[in-house]
Amino acid sequence: MVDLTATQLAERLGVTTRRARDLMRTEEIAGRQLVNGTWLADSDAVARYEVSASRGSGRTLDTATAWGLLWELSGLDADWLSASTRARVRRRIRDSNASMIASAVSKRSRAHRFTAANAERASAGLIRTGRSAASVLDTDLIEDTRQVTGYIRSGTIQGYARSHFMAPQTNGRDMLYENSLPIDYEAETMPAAVVAADLAVSTETRERSAALRALEEMRQRWLAAH
Repeated sequence: MVDLTATQLAERLGVTTRRARDLMRTEEIAGRQLVNGTWLADSDAVARYEVSASRGSGRTLDTATAWGLLWELSGLDADWLSASTRARVRRRIRDSNASMIASAVSKRSRAHRFTAANAERASAGLIRTGRSAASVLDTDLIEDTRQVTGYIRSGTIQGYARSHFMAPQTNGRDMLYENSLPIDYEAETMPAAVVAADLAVSTETRERSAALRALEEMRQRWLAAH
């Protein structure tokens, strides 16, 4: 896909050129700055940003609360939540559809794109999510282990990438997620609601639709149990 200049990005998103540059500087949208100072945004990253930003309504949840909501939907105990926050999470689940939930939790972590020299080796230390963990969802998506998609367990994204021979690339197919979980998590795969939420911001219509259906099914099961 063709990169967008800051001016083109601003026109596409309906924001100022300064805001467009800020989105790239803060890595909300993957981009790169040329030696002449020109900023270029990766078109695929722009599409992912639009998917996330346009979905649903209501305020985005803070990091710990967003993780708590996904734990709750997965049938797990988010014991880091206070009683009042847990009640707020449950109201959000009752009052929101899958698209609104996906939007509310979308800012809890940030994905960085790379190209891995060896996908199996690069995936070995991660907590799997997205397409590489699709088997935890009741969908027709086939798990793709050729693609690196997971949360680092500790340290920095850059450190993990260097030690696992992953090269930063704005349109790379391999994705590392920052681990912003408020607890240590030892499992090899993220809970189902996390996997679905990560797939729900995919630019691939089939992945996005399957993930939203999975999230809604989890919500319906949660409603029946509560």
